[in-house]
Amino acid sequence: MRRRSLVVVASFAVLAPGRMLEAQRPISLGVAGGVSVPQGDLADGANTGWHALGTLALGSAMQPIGLRLDVAYNRFGFSDRVGTTIRDGHQSIGSATLNASYRLPMTNSPISPYLIAGLGAYRSDCSLGAVSCDAVTRFGWNAGLGARMRVLPFRTFVELRYHRTSGIGYVPVTVGVML
Repeated sequence: MRRRSLVVVASFAVLAPGRMLEAQRPISLGVAGGVSVPQGDLADGANTGWHALGTLALGSAMQPIGLRLDVAYNRFGFSDRVGTTIRDGHQSIGSATLNASYRLPMTNSPISPYLIAGLGAYRSDCSLGAVSCDAVTRFGWNAGLGARMRVLPFRTFVELRYHRTSGIGYVPVTVGVML
């Protein structure tokens, strides 16, 4: 009996520091994806699309402010009618944004909500069958809210953000995991 108690205590001693270090990890990598909803002029011709996101996050458990570098690819489909012919195409937007996040204070909650906003470069191009438009890079901004939570062994996040650059606006709804 004493030996079993010693094994249990030793297991907790070995596993507990790992949990503490994980909570104090200053740099995290993440992958995410979801649905992108076009807004404004983009919504006039484009359908709801999809996106993929890679992120590098810098933060501390002791500070509510963090930094994130996000690289994303968004794709929206559309159809164009010329006479009686319908041609399918797509609008794609690649972006790299630097964002600041502010973790809202929540005590004893498994969910950690946050605000996020940033600036970045957005490169858009399109194709319509064999025809394509010129790729254009513009600077823009984004703002939104999200929540971090633990789902089984994973640190996950859910976000809703508005991205805007001249003439193009869209709202990606993102679900991701931090590694």
